[in-house]
Amino acid sequence: MYLPDKLGESAKIDFKNSSNLKNYCPNGNCSTNLDKIKAGFLWLFEQNCSTSEKTYSDEKNINAIFLYIISWLSYKLNQSSEHYFTKIQDFFTEYANDNEKYTNLITNAPKCTNLKEIINKKIDLLDINIKDMSYFYEAFKLLCNMHTSVARTKYDTLLGDAIIFLNEYTNLNDYYNIENTPYSKILSFLSTDYNMFKTKHADKINDSKFPILPTEKATKSLIRHSSIQISVIPMTFIFVALLIYLGIMYKASKTQFKNQKNKKENNSLIYDSKSSDYFRNSNND
Repeated sequence: MYLPDKLGESAKIDFKNSSNLKNYCPNGNCSTNLDKIKAGFLWLFEQNCSTSEKTYSDEKNINAIFLYIISWLSYKLNQSSEHYFTKIQDFFTEYANDNEKYTNLITNAPKCTNLKEIINKKIDLLDINIKDMSYFYEAFKLLCNMHTSVARTKYDTLLGDAIIFLNEYTNLNDYYNIENTPYSKILSFLSTDYNMFKTKHADKINDSKFPILPTEKATKSLIRHSSIQISVIPMTFIFVALLIYLGIMYKASKTQFKNQKNKKENNSLIYDSKSSDYFRNSNND
């Protein structure tokens, strides 16, 4: 865990010990938290779209990767006081669009077909306020936990995570489910992933106990929500560098599973890339 979710927590693995991450640091040295966030942002694209053993050609899957990455980015930027950005686009303008490493990653992405073209169509998502997008991170993370639990046959935690996810989703839905907005698109993604998860794994879970997500439109003021802080729930164990997303579910090798099973289940979304070998596509199975 190179970048802990919570402020003030120490990294369990020294950021400096990852040569892959350091490749994206200024002159090989990330001296500030913002440097580490920028490096992590680029590294996630590398792990998903350059070095992954899986190739993603479906735009829905690539869109999911992008959503997970910008939710993590927004969450970490919202914790940092080292920047002046308001919208996600501000970060891209300052640090991504003219960054040679970023340009190379999205242009030469052998594992994500047409990545650059797909990102270029996401202008509405980049126009989202960083603080607003950061609120969605917890819901994404809980879905990761659920996919990971199934991949590791740890079914006893699923219902608890589903109930917490319902609470997070309901809170987001109350403020952000506004028709024809980027926020409603993100909520649609989250609900689709959750419902597909229930359907696909009905034989492993008690589907009747899994909560049903609300579908009503927003009932509360979005302006008021700007001052509300959604609590951060410690993250259950996720091995990998990339974000497990709609269409990509973590599947650890048996050997790595044995090596990892005694670790604590409280990690960040950024991990040592060696901790996982491959993922499988849950949307296309």
